[in-house]
Parts: sequence; structure tokens; C-alpha cells
Amino acid sequence: MSLKKFLRSPRGQFRLPLIRSFRIVATGPKSPGLRFAEDSCSNQRELKEIPLMKRSVLNPLTTALCMAGIAGLPAIAQAQSDAVAGQPVQTLPAVTITGDREGYQPSSSTTATRTDTPSLQTPQNIQIVPQAVIRDQNALTPSEALRNVAGVQFDFGFNGSMQPLIILRGFPSASMTAMGPMSGMSTYYLDGSKVTGVPINMANVQSVEVIKGPSSVLYGRAEPGGLVNVVTKPISSVPEFSVEQTVGQRGLSRTAIEASGALNEDRTVRGRVAASYHTSNSIRDFVTDRLGAFNGSLAWVPDARTSVTATLDYTDQRYRTDYGVPAVGSRPADLPWSQQFNDSPYLSSAKTASFKLDVSHQLNDTWQIKAKFLSLRSDTSEMDISPYRVDLGAAMAPDQACPGTGNPLCRYYFYVRPNGRYQLDQFNTDLIGKFQTGDIGHTVLLGLDTYTSKKSGTTYFQQISAVDIYNPQLGGTPAFDAAMSMPTEIDDRNRWTSLYVQDQLALGNVFLTGALRHDRTSAIYAPPGTEPNKQSFTTPRLGAVWQFAPNQAIYVQYQDAVSANNGRDTVTRAPLAAERAKQFEIGHKIELFGGKLSSTVALYELTKRNRGGSVPIAVAPFYDTVTIGKARSRGVEWDVSGQLTKRLSLIASYAYTATEVTEDPTYQGKTLANVARHTASMWARYALDSQWAAAGGIFAQGQRQGDVGNTFQLPGYARVDAMLAYKFGLASSKASLQFNIDNVFNKKYYTGSHQFVQDWIKLGDPRTAKVTLRVDY
Repeated sequence: MSLKKFLRSPRGQFRLPLIRSFRIVATGPKSPGLRFAEDSCSNQRELKEIPLMKRSVLNPLTTALCMAGIAGLPAIAQAQSDAVAGQPVQTLPAVTITGDREGYQPSSSTTATRTDTPSLQTPQNIQIVPQAVIRDQNALTPSEALRNVAGVQFDFGFNGSMQPLIILRGFPSASMTAMGPMSGMSTYYLDGSKVTGVPINMANVQSVEVIKGPSSVLYGRAEPGGLVNVVTKPISSVPEFSVEQTVGQRGLSRTAIEASGALNEDRTVRGRVAASYHTSNSIRDFVTDRLGAFNGSLAWVPDARTSVTATLDYTDQRYRTDYGVPAVGSRPADLPWSQQFNDSPYLSSAKTASFKLDVSHQLNDTWQIKAKFLSLRSDTSEMDISPYRVDLGAAMAPDQACPGTGNPLCRYYFYVRPNGRYQLDQFNTDLIGKFQTGDIGHTVLLGLDTYTSKKSGTTYFQQISAVDIYNPQLGGTPAFDAAMSMPTEIDDRNRWTSLYVQDQLALGNVFLTGALRHDRTSAIYAPPGTEPNKQSFTTPRLGAVWQFAPNQAIYVQYQDAVSANNGRDTVTRAPLAAERAKQFEIGHKIELFGGKLSSTVALYELTKRNRGGSVPIAVAPFYDTVTIGKARSRGVEWDVSGQLTKRLSLIASYAYTATEVTEDPTYQGKTLANVARHTASMWARYALDSQWAAAGGIFAQGQRQGDVGNTFQLPGYARVDAMLAYKFGLASSKASLQFNIDNVFNKKYYTGSHQFVQDWIKLGDPRTAKVTLRVDY
């Protein structure tokens, strides 16, 4: 049985669910009473309002016990009546007691099942990086947050540090094969909606969820390794205002301001605004990242059954991509840490605006409806210079040629897109019902999903001066000249309309899940005029959980998945079969210390079939996409996070991932690129007292193959980070000063490589010191 909190008053005793962080508000004269509000990592909601008798006071014991509740201990809140017959009624002034959850215990998530199913009863591996971890580690980029999760690794990735290309269980989150070897834009989910090529503003992130394994039954066409869902910060029902400033080495700076709270007396209208600006240079020559962001949300919550939230979001990203270093022999070239060869005279950019509408209404005691609409538009300019050892024959002068040995390297405006446009529209509605049939409990989900995305804009190819990797002469690269370039038009569209149904059955301590989805899809990546590839799919999902103890469960699941649409053969225009996948998984979950510490161990086998592949051709785009193979990933993952003691919090992971290309005319028997067999991480935070805290961690990867041909390897590494924080009062506000050192021992390491190119091996950052001042009003 879960712990409970009790509140006694002259009218009786009230029972409230255990909450880890809350506010107590003595309300005004129109509604005198105590209002308890939960502030969890994923949401905020009022739990109970208790009317006060005549004249009531919170005694000191109440306050102390409530604050103790922040650490997850049961407490008794007692309101004592001082009413005396004949005395006039007095109203208390508003009093607010606030507390922040500092432990690493994961919050609840609805992402895996689209219903509010407890993790112990969900037949899937779900990991959450809470805001407490993000803040302690001062994670300014998505990859810094995701490194805490077992089985997460990284490919090369384009578009700056705010858009990493993530690998889950051996497979990138965007297909690197279906649309040609140079694609690979960051793909993730924003509050449950799929987006591509959009920067993640970490200043507005509440938590990062990783749902491991195929999820296309509930979320549509997606890569089979899993999905990353970024949960943005919620609107508060009580007034909040904060300012945060981070500064660090090499021009690092991030300023973030946010305000949130109720806009009327009865708190039915709530709002939130946030703005941030991030800028950083790099030890790497010419590399820079800038991200300005604004977010505004307005919510109408007339009662506990209904909520409507509208959100406007705008980001302005400017960057110059770090193209890394080439391989020499079987290892990355031994070059100065600063050296890279993209000195484009332009900064690439993405200006993105989105509108999101979320509606939820409890129809009756059985049924609830949820609807979500997202419309996103992004104006892009992709103007990087790509070093590449292969001479593609477009040189206009002798100094632009290269022999193909890796030194010198040819350089190109490689399919740059000066004026691009990305647009996305998605509508989703879920009908959720909870009812009994005899002794069987049902949680039924019926859903409709429509999704449309399109990327447009002429791309250009131009060969420019080559570079000696040991003696580069950079900084004077000529401007892009469209007249000297080869233009290419590509029709890049993806659309689906889907219906899905899921039933979760509760039979005592056994929980069964069955789901089915039917998709009608249309996708194309080809010259204009090419007929889209239209296909329909029906995909199943089955799972079972045996919760053999109140805090433990074992689960098993099978999932089928629809991955990227391969479009059509570049040369023959024949339709290609879509990439598909299937997974078997078994796991064990346990929650310790009253739910403060959770652990998940999972074993899985994941197979992707109909993998697209590319063969070279003599004319633009210089490759042909065909369906040629199958690859498999097998592994063991262990994730643990939460509180070990009142002072000590921990998040740790280990993954063993064995991958193999099982069918392919060229690469059969090879290991998938950028996937280390062993990865591990551990980060621990210790509260020295009520003001001081210290933390540290280690993040390690074994050796990885750098490309699909396994022609070179990225060496393994272990990186150590540390943190020291101090909290103090500042007038009537709370403040904290935090000092982080990343890569304490200045270890030189490599984060990933483009799997089709030997010349783009990305390095990690050297030792970096950061200081953050945060003030909460």
C-alpha cells in the first residue's frame, strides 16, 4: 500500500495521495481554506481544497511536517480551530509554502501507453531524465541529458549541437539509409508530437523521456530503436518567476527568464511566458552555436474535468556545423583539438515558429477525450562546407582537386540549401475509457492520428578549394556562387492517416496489453513529378506484466513497427518496400524505499528488415537508393535512478549492445556504426547540508566502428564531470550558485562519426568550467 498523507480538522480527517513537493495556500476571503497543489516533474495539479473553520492557523508542526514531505516522508497536517463563541470570524492572509523536489526519482509518464498507467504495470522500458538531473548536470544540450540513459549513443548529426542524431538500441532515430547517405537530421518528439530538424531549447525542458524499442503502433512511422520525447515546462497555478544566468569558457552564455501563474482570482485562467538566449563558441575552429527562444502558453481550467492549453513557440538558431576530423588508417587523425575544416563564410540558420493546442475533457466517470494539434513552420538556410576525400569531378581549378587518399581533402558546398522551408501539421485525438467487465479491469484507448510534413528549397552543389589536413589554410573561403553550382530539386514529403486501438486488461496482479494500428501512408524523396510511394500497414503490439510483489514486476512484450518509407528507386522510379522491424523483450522492474528508487533491467532482440542502401551512380545525386538488407541488435540494459538516502541521489546505467548486419551484399557480418558494445554512466548527488551539495559522475563508452564498412574505429573513453552548489536566501527570494566542471581530466574523445563517410569524426569538448546563478521569486 502506498504511503498517505493525512490532514485533520474539526470536520474530520482527509486523505491525500503521497506527493513529493507541494504548496499550501491559505486562500482569500471568497474561499477561505487550504489548497494543496502538487508540483511534480511532469505536471502541476490541485489535489484538494479543505475549508477552514471560523479562524484557523497552521501550527509550526504542520509546516515542519509538510516540508519533510518534500523528501517523500508521510506527514500529518493539522488545522486547529481557535473559534470562540461570540467572536467575529477572521480571515487569514494568504500564506504560501513552497518546496522543490531535488531527488532523482522519475516522475510518472503517459508516453509509453498514452494512458496514465504506472510504470510497474507497463510492458516496456521507460526511462526519464528529470529536471533535477538536468539542472545538477547543467545539461545545456540534449545529448548531455540523454547520456544518462542506457542504450543511448550518438551518430554524427548535422544542424548544430541542439539537434543531435540519437542512436537507440543500435539504430539512429532518423533513417540514414532510406533517403540517401547524406541525410540524418535530428528526429524526436515534442510533448508527444514528432518533429524533425528543429532545435531543442533545453531552457524550456521539464524532463526528457526515452521509450525504448518500437513505438510506431501508438506514434506512427518511426525508427525501431525507440523514441525520445521532450516534455516542456508546465504552467503553474501559483505565481512563479525565475531568472537564470550561466557563463562558461569559450564564450559560453545562457540567459533564461520565465514567469508563470494564475491570471484571475479563481485560477481558472493561467499563463506562462519564457525567453532564453544561448551562445557558445568552441575550441573547434569556426564552430559556433546560437539559440534564441520564446515560449508563451495560456491555459483555461474551468474545473477538474476540463483543460484547454494554447502554446506559441519561436526559436532562432544559428550555427556552423563541426565536421570533425578524418580517419587516417584505422583511427581518427592525430590533429590538434581545435582543427576542423568547415570555414563557411555563412552561419546556417533555422527560424521556427509553432502553435500547439491541447484539449482534455472528462466526459463522465468512464470516458475521457484528449486532442492535440501542432502546426510548425521553419525557414532554414543550410550553408556549411563539407570536407570529403572523394573527388566528385566538379573542380574548376587544380587546387580544388584531391587524390582520394584522405589528404588533401576536397571541400564542397555539398547540397547546400540557402532558402529552405520545413512545415509540419499533426492532429491527434484519443478517447480513453476505464471500466470493468466482471473481474477484469479495462483501460481502452481509441485514437486517430494525421500527420503531414514537407521540406522544400533548391539545393546546390559546388566544389571549392581542397585543404591539407596537417597545414590547412582556412578563413578565406569564397562565397557561394549559384551560377557556378549545380542546382537540384527534391520533392521531400511524408504523410499518414492512422487509426489505433489498445486495451489494457487488469486481472489481479497480471496486466495484459494488446494494441493494433492501421496506417495509410504516402511518402517521397525524389525529383519533382515522381509519384509518391503509397502503402498501408497494420502493426500489432502485445505485452504482459506480472506484478508479483507490490514493488516488483516482470514483463514480456512483442512489437512490430513501420520505419522509414524508402520511396522509389532513384533510377527506375520503382516503389520500394518500407523499412520494417520487430522486437522481443523481457524485463524486470523494482521500486525501493517507498518508490524513491527505481530500477529496470531489460533483455531484447530487435531486427530491422528492408533496410535501404545506396549504390553510387555517375550523375546527381550520385547515389541510388535500393532495398538491400537486414540488421539485428541484441542487448541487456540496466537503468537505476532515485534516492538512496535522504541526502544521496543517483542516476546510473549500463548497456551491452551487440549489433550485426545479417543480410547485405556488401556489409553482411559487419557491426552497425557508432554502437559500442559496452556503455555505462553514473552520476551521484550528495546534500552536505540544507545549503551545500556536491555531485560527480562518469560517462563511458567502449570502442565503436566508425562507418558501415568497419574500416576504422573510434577509441573508447571515460569522461568525468563534477558539480558544487550553494543555496541561499536573497531578500525574499531563493537563490543558488552552481559550479560545474565537465571533462575534469581533459580527456580527448570522439562522440560519433557519419556512418557513410570516413572524414566526419566529431570530437567531444575539452575541460569546460561553467557557473550558474539562479534566483526564484
